[in-house]
Amino acid sequence: MGELVPTAADGFAIAMLGTIFLSWSVLLLLFWTMRRQAAKRDPQVDALLEEIEASEPPCPTPPAPPKRQTWERNPDWWKS
Repeated sequence: MGELVPTAADGFAIAMLGTIFLSWSVLLLLFWTMRRQAAKRDPQVDALLEEIEASEPPCPTPPAPPKRQTWERNPDWWKS
């Protein structure tokens, strides 16, 4: 029977597979934790955020540009 002799390449491949598995495990654990924390969100915080949003004054409209005198050039005269 033939013997299976592990080589350095086999060790490297196994180490890389372990590293990839560990990386995916960390990412999945991170996403799972984020999802769990989002599910535990306090409804009072949502109500407070909505109240703050409703109480904010509307954005003021910018003032109209001043009227030009008949002798003044268009501000973009150099573009044409």
